Amino acid sequence: MTPGELKTRTEEFSKAIVAFCAPLFEGVRTRDIARQLLRSGTAVDANYGSAQRGRSHDEFTARLGVVFDESSEAKGWLDLMQRAALIPETDALQSLQRESDELTRIFAVAYRTARAKQATKRAEKGKRRDSSLSLPPREPP
Repeated sequence: MTPGELKTRTEEFSKAIVAFCAPLFEGVRTRDIARQLLRSGTAVDANYGSAQRGRSHDEFTARLGVVFDESSEAKGWLDLMQRAALIPETDALQSLQRESDELTRIFAVAYRTARAKQATKRAEKGKRRDSSLSLPPREPP
């Protein structure tokens, strides 16, 4: 999946979350959870867009971590609604649960990969710095 395709997917997820949450704001039992779900579900797309515009690999990696956290949180709220029977089991709920699970898995792998690349870059930078600071070999007396 290309970054553009993934961006489209996060946009569609956010739109679906907005539509899903709208009627939930009217219920006393679902209002607070709907607010949390709306915040985390739409943050997936916003933060992925921010990651794509990152000014450095470190910034990109940090934003991917946020995207992973937000997609995981959205999944948690959706699962809670189902487990607590706050709303009826619908195709929309199941579809959002499935998509949030898939996005969470995708961003978990992407975040791990970005962190590994970040560690490799730092290690290489450290080696270059160490080699430039080393003294020439000593001649025997």
